[in-house]
Order: sequence, then structure tokens, then C-alpha cells
Amino acid sequence: MLMKLDDGAQSVLQQRQQVKLKMPSLVHLTKPKRVTTIRRFVQFISLVAILYGGWLFPHAIETPLPRIKPGIPRTTLYERNRILWVSGEEAVIELYLPILACRFVAHSPLFRSCFLHCLSENLTWLTSLKVLLPHILLFLVLTLLLGRWWCGWICPLGAMQDALTWLRQKFAIASLVCQQPLRQFLFNMRHLLLWLTVAISILIAFPIFGRGGVNDSLFLVYCQICPARLIYPPFGGVNPCWYDTTNGITIFLTILGLTFFATFFVSFLIPRFWCRICAIGALLSYFNRGAFLTLEKHHKKCTSCGACRRCCPMDIERVYREKNLKVVTDPECLLCFRCVEVCPERNCLSAKIFGKTLVRSW
Repeated sequence: MLMKLDDGAQSVLQQRQQVKLKMPSLVHLTKPKRVTTIRRFVQFISLVAILYGGWLFPHAIETPLPRIKPGIPRTTLYERNRILWVSGEEAVIELYLPILACRFVAHSPLFRSCFLHCLSENLTWLTSLKVLLPHILLFLVLTLLLGRWWCGWICPLGAMQDALTWLRQKFAIASLVCQQPLRQFLFNMRHLLLWLTVAISILIAFPIFGRGGVNDSLFLVYCQICPARLIYPPFGGVNPCWYDTTNGITIFLTILGLTFFATFFVSFLIPRFWCRICAIGALLSYFNRGAFLTLEKHHKKCTSCGACRRCCPMDIERVYREKNLKVVTDPECLLCFRCVEVCPERNCLSAKIFGKTLVRSW
């Protein structure tokens, strides 16, 4: 026997049917379920371009920016047994990117280096602000436009860490949780590394340190301990300088560099572990919340399910906990949009640039 539905029940049933039949609208760029796939593709293209792009061009490509005249010391003057030895000539394109586009790429790199390298060596060389300012302005434009999106989508070391995470998942190995005390320690350490690099780069420019010895050993101090210096060259068939016994300073930096190199592979168990230490990421984090690319939350649609918190490779809780502010971009956020992708609530989370929606949850 069929039971007749009252008006209220019929109304509910009609609403449910309408929801089922209603097709999700297109977002500005892509559907959320495809975000990770697109990001992986962009990461792969970026990695190949940065590691091998320089091999495609026999001559340098000029840019509108002024060329910076190298001072002393400089990487091309270091011998094979020194940490700062490089295997190639100058870069094809003299641009300093907000990612680890490293000078130590095998043979000739496509881009000159990361911006921290630029800042460090030019502070030591006492480069004229007139020459350096256009490069600083370009960095500011790129970071104010996209913030730490560069870390999440373009940086080769970021892509390699994501590959380690993917490999762990394929072997069904559980990840480790980076607890708050450790996160805070790493947060403090990377900002300390950043400002120590800046301070040392300035100090060794003065005659009291001399042009050999201390100056020579502390030049590009962050590059000497960055894992990219040891990771990138083998991809081009080059064996980097693993240790430098010139003096006590270089021995100490060798030990520290090898420690950070080993630390990089902790990313197999803790996603994006090196990003929690990286001084370049610390520099970009100052611009993340003010960037034109934003992560936004519709609070009334949030059910506090915690999906955004559980999926975040940086263990960020701001997106989950924020109850008032519309923009929930955290300084540590890599803008990978994984939280937008997994959010089960329609239009609860969205990524926007200049107010235009790039991708949203549904």
C-alpha cells in the first residue's frame, strides 16, 4: 500500500531531488578534484625546466633588468675541493626567483639562483642599490602576487618532498606527526637562519674580516648548508663537493650542511619537513597574508569536520579554527589548495586572486 506524503515531506523530497539533479558550476580554472593532478604536472615541468633548462640554450638570454657585475669572492673562483664550487658557467637567464632555483645546478642553470642567494652575495659585494633595486622589485612583485604559492607549486625541492610523501603512501607507511613544540622550534630556527644569513653577508663585506679566510669561508653561508647544493648536481651527472676541510669554519659548515641534507629526507615521514626549515620559505612567509592570491573561508558553511586540518602538509590549523576572518591564508601556507580540494562543503573554501575565484570546494 502506498502512503501519501504530506505537503512538508513532499517539499523536502523535491528539494533533495533538485540538489541531486543540479550540476556543479564550473570554477574559474579547474574543478577541485583535479587540483592535485594539475599541481603535480606543474611541479614536474618546473623541476625539469630548472634542473635541465639551461642545457637547451648555448648563449645567455638578456633581460630588461641590469646585469649585476660579480664581485669577490664569487662561486666561479672556488676550486673543486671547496663547498661553493660550481660545475657550470653563469646562468642562461639572470633572474633571481622566490624558489630554490639554485646556482649549483649541474652545468649552466636556467635561472641565476634563488633570491636569498642574490641578497646574500650582493650584500657582501656592496652592490649599488641602483643596480640591485630592479631585482628586488621583481621579487616583491612575484611574492606580493602569489605569496608562498611558489613553494607549493614551483620549487623543485618542494616537488621532491611531495614525491617522498607519495612514495611513503605507496608503501602504506604511516606518517609521523610534527608536534607543536617541534613546529615552533623549526619556525624559530628558519627565521634565525634567514637573519643570520643577512647579518653575516653584511659583516663579511667589511675589511676587518679580510678578503680571504673568514670572508672567503662565510660567503653565501646559507648556500653552503642548503640541501639543494648537494641534491641538484647529481641529477645532471655531477658529483658536488661533499666536504671542505680548508679551515674550522668550512668544517663546521660541512657538518651542518650534511646534517640538513639528511634532515631533508625526514620528509619521507613528515610531509614537507624541509619547508619548515627553509630560510627562503621564511622570507616568503612575510608576504603570504598580504598577497593577492588568497585562501578564503565561508564560515556559515563550515561544519568543523576537520578535513582541512588533517590534509594540510604543513599542519596548519588556522583554516580550521578561524571563525571570523574571511581570509584564512596562514604565513606558513604553501597555497597548494589541498584543503579546498578535500573540503566536503560546497563553496566553504575558495582560492582567489584579485577577488576572482580560481578554485572552490564542493
